[in-house]
Amino acid sequence: MESQSDNSPAQPVDPVAAFQVANDAQARMAARVRSPWWVHLLRGALVAAVVFGLSGPDDTAWLLLGVVGLISLSQWRVRVIGLTRSNPERWKFLALGAPWSIIALVVTVAAMTFVVLVRNEPAWQIAVVVIVAGVVTVALGPVADAAARRRLAGDLAVGLPGGGRR
Repeated sequence: MESQSDNSPAQPVDPVAAFQVANDAQARMAARVRSPWWVHLLRGALVAAVVFGLSGPDDTAWLLLGVVGLISLSQWRVRVIGLTRSNPERWKFLALGAPWSIIALVVTVAAMTFVVLVRNEPAWQIAVVVIVAGVVTVALGPVADAAARRRLAGDLAVGLPGGGRR
């Protein structure tokens, strides 16, 4: 049987203090969206491995290495930073790093499409596509992190000193 007891705290919650606590937590989370330099370099190499792995039937090991590496790197980053690229709000992380994350995604998908559709191109063209996909990922990773930090810091609760967008 249910109890009719009152579970409310003895003192009322101060809404301004609650908003300040939420703002402080949001600011700490925004500050954590900073990956070490090697994460972006490794992600670029793994994207290049995936693109190269799609270029031919003999390159399946590269594809597997890239996919497993990207999954492992993503899980590590979520543990360290606390933000995920596949959260319940589907594309939120991409939107936080927009437009840089989206540009990197489009370049990667275009490179993958190119190597899948164009099988008989010279090796140097495949190499250029692989290198471009990796370099774009490396170059835009820190910029996307900075954009995500700015966006998260700007999403602080409105109405408090130093927070919110006007």
